[in-house]
Amino acid sequence: MRKKTQYFILYSIICLIASLLTAGCGKPVLHKETRMLMGTMVSVEIVGNSSEAVALITEKVWAEAARLESVFSRYRPDSEISRINREAGKHPVPVSDEMIKVLSRAEDISRITEGAFDISVGPLMEIWGFFPQRKGRVPSDEEVASSMARVGWQAIELDRPAGTIQFAKMGMEIDLGALAKGYVVDRLVELLRKEGIDSAMVNAGGDIYCLGDNPGGRNWRIGIEHPRDEGEILTVLELKNRAVATSGDYRNYFIKSRLRYSHIIDPRTGRPARSKVVEVSVMAPDCMTADALATSMFVIGASNGINLLKEIEDVDGVIVTKEEDDIKLHFSDESIEPRRRRDRGEK
Repeated sequence: MRKKTQYFILYSIICLIASLLTAGCGKPVLHKETRMLMGTMVSVEIVGNSSEAVALITEKVWAEAARLESVFSRYRPDSEISRINREAGKHPVPVSDEMIKVLSRAEDISRITEGAFDISVGPLMEIWGFFPQRKGRVPSDEEVASSMARVGWQAIELDRPAGTIQFAKMGMEIDLGALAKGYVVDRLVELLRKEGIDSAMVNAGGDIYCLGDNPGGRNWRIGIEHPRDEGEILTVLELKNRAVATSGDYRNYFIKSRLRYSHIIDPRTGRPARSKVVEVSVMAPDCMTADALATSMFVIGASNGINLLKEIEDVDGVIVTKEEDDIKLHFSDESIEPRRRRDRGEK
């Protein structure tokens, strides 16, 4: 099974970045660090006037990221989500305010997408081999049917006043992989703002928030890579105080009998999504929303997905389909496409 460690290419003016890195005292500096968290690479780029001050802020960012990992990571048996999956089928489980916030957003997206987004796919992720060892396998029809009996977002009983969660079906498990990374990015950006940072980029495995301007004083430019040709860029998105998240069938997948099986499960069938969609990028005011909608659009399909994105306020997207040997881009907002042509030098 193939897994990419780099999902996006950040386009910047190289000479300006180099000058920032070598700037003298009192001038802006660019500080970048990358660490492994929640099973993915997380990078933080901060522009500030003092390398020492930026380094201290970066350590605060990593401390907050580690705390959030203890809440949302399924890879940690002591995390809050692991405790929920162990106990919520038996009795109501007290949960933190931030877990309630994420679970509430999951419920919203499930309702908006009519069940195409469903965090209760945990049992399906396991039988298809996408968690925890990530060794893909094709389960039997009986295994799929048995797991589907433990899936259903409406069986997640979230009691907001009491601050508890309970599962209406025994053996249910929730998976926040399509929400938690986005929420972590949002929280880290919020921390940076409180620390007085107004120019930064946070990237958690392809879930990105671009704060303020890039080091050159312009919008951050994020390249959307080709889903089949590594290193080739399909289009470039310009972002400022905005998030983007991408889902694709080229990141976490396996091939069996010449068929590609993606980790993006259609909760309505219990099997990897089988639309012609191969990649989706969604831009939104916050990364958690972008993350969830990118996964949802992959399941829904290009036509219905674009129509739904057009209905959601302040959200835009690019859906990429593969039809035979042809790659096609579908935009929810036509104003995005002209930038793609100019960046490629097209007329």
